[in-house]
Amino acid sequence: MAEALRYPLCTQTVTLYHPDEAAGTVTRRVVTGAFLDRRTRLTHTETGQQQSQDFVLILPAAAGLPGQDYTLEPGDRVLEGEGPAVSWETWPAFVPAVNPGVCCVQYVDHKEARGRFCHLEAGGWWNRSGSGARSLTN
Repeated sequence: MAEALRYPLCTQTVTLYHPDEAAGTVTRRVVTGAFLDRRTRLTHTETGQQQSQDFVLILPAAAGLPGQDYTLEPGDRVLEGEGPAVSWETWPAFVPAVNPGVCCVQYVDHKEARGRFCHLEAGGWWNRSGSGARSLTN
């Protein structure tokens, strides 16, 4: 039997928020054993500089299985640590521009190794207005 993959950097606690429009609810799930890397990016263009934020989140299989232990999809939010409860009514204001530290999920990618789920990667990027960029390079 092959040795399991190790994730020595996955030591953080994060809170995942998943809205359900049909039910009018926001599910909050605290996950331990995660890795969340947030950073500020400064892009130089012919018209000046543009600052944006981006993040990458790694949730190894040991932290739970997506679709079974938690749900994470584009449009969801992530917050480092144990975050507050968020209601359907307050969901529209639960964005990085208003709540420092909140990350908006733009992509979710299930990763496999040796034919088995090993981790989930999620990420996103946005500028001061809160809108996402088309790619990490523009």
